[in-house]
Amino acid sequence: MSLKIDCHTHVGNYKDAHWRGKWGEVTPEFLIEYLDKNGVDKAVVLPTYSLDMRDHTPTEYVIEVCREHPERFIPFCVVEVREEGFEKKLARYVEEGCVGVGEHTSKIPINHRLNCKLYAACGRLELPILIHMATAETNEYGALDTPDLKGLEEVLKEYSNVDFIMHGPGWWRCMSKRFDPKVGYPKGKIEEPGRTVQLLEEYENLYGDLSAGSGYNALARDLDFAKPFLERFNRKLLYGTDLIDFFDPRYVHIRLLEGFKLDREAYENIYHRNLERLIRQ
Repeated sequence: MSLKIDCHTHVGNYKDAHWRGKWGEVTPEFLIEYLDKNGVDKAVVLPTYSLDMRDHTPTEYVIEVCREHPERFIPFCVVEVREEGFEKKLARYVEEGCVGVGEHTSKIPINHRLNCKLYAACGRLELPILIHMATAETNEYGALDTPDLKGLEEVLKEYSNVDFIMHGPGWWRCMSKRFDPKVGYPKGKIEEPGRTVQLLEEYENLYGDLSAGSGYNALARDLDFAKPFLERFNRKLLYGTDLIDFFDPRYVHIRLLEGFKLDREAYENIYHRNLERLIRQ
């Protein structure tokens, strides 16, 4: 059995943090039960905070939760780049044990000068950053870019010393070269690889977070394309859920991944080694 680390989880109910809907049921204890149910050993707990999001779990709470359960939880941190002093705050979070940045959700262009200040700080502090990519300005939150991800490519070149972990429909819809920009979760066969595939191939500092409906759909929409994609990029992809199967039991990432019957090394990389390399553990 492979060690499994879920790279993308949240706590939606802790102290005065109470998220809307079913996320409000996700206490730290519930999250541990969720991991146990899925046979997962550890999880990255991602705080949520930006001026755009309505549901917040601040980094300070994530640090507390991870200190209470150090054998199960790994803390990341977030800052809002539109607020003064975020670089000092980031350095303090690292001193308190955070090993990555994310989920970064500020709804400004991915190559905005304020985001670039954050990437520079990540480089100095040797932190990977996990970014939620929106599909349009009408989304509640998430980094913005052109449909062909020109801004992302710009920052990948400029900040080659920073590891970028990409997540969300704005990223995964680009598995195919042809897609409707109005559709966040495109269906159907992938006739020609898109920018997601191209950028993973070209940039060593780029990784894909397979979590949520967006990551699941990227694989499930074309199983014949997905298997060689997973084999080719098994050192660039991270297992994660965003607890999607708690909200909809049809979407079970482990079941989907195991169905591809990859070799053991590929599973080890996707399930835990890639993340461990990124957070230097």
